Amino acid sequence: MFDYIRSDLSAITNRASGFRAFKAALCTHTFHMTVLIRFGCWSRSRLGAPGNVIGAVTEYLIRVIYASDISCKARIGRYFHVMHGMDIVIGSDVVIGDNCKVFNSVTFGNKDTEDPSGNAQPTIGNNCVIGTGAKLLGGISVGDNVRIGANAVVIHDVPSGAVAVGVPARVITNKSTSQTGHA
Repeated sequence: MFDYIRSDLSAITNRASGFRAFKAALCTHTFHMTVLIRFGCWSRSRLGAPGNVIGAVTEYLIRVIYASDISCKARIGRYFHVMHGMDIVIGSDVVIGDNCKVFNSVTFGNKDTEDPSGNAQPTIGNNCVIGTGAKLLGGISVGDNVRIGANAVVIHDVPSGAVAVGVPARVITNKSTSQTGHA
């Protein structure tokens, strides 16, 4: 847990140390939210039934303090960086890779809660940036080094190296294959 917290602080400070890291640890609300997420995830995975209770309380604190609904069952990689910690939704089956940056009002969740097959949730690769207000819905896969534009609604897979924008999202550039299409 502490290795992940150190890596998250490093991402928030752009790998700085000393006073800048101390100031971020003390005064940055998004780092505090990330610490709560890490603590809740660690509790759920390591402490059995008491950990589930601690995780649920941690999720509640995140909801009340940061107006975000983040499951402590989600798997979030190292160097996680939340830019503005308000109105973020991360479902329980979401997987987020290393070195990902998430802006405010982003949702990672289900596409259709009425249909059992619609309860799948996104898997996000490494080195991704998810823009303000983006919604990633359903059992989609987002590759490595992807940029999702602000307010995009992603309901299809996005290949590595792509930039996806719009409603529904479409790939406007793809560094790996230089193609365009739907995302």
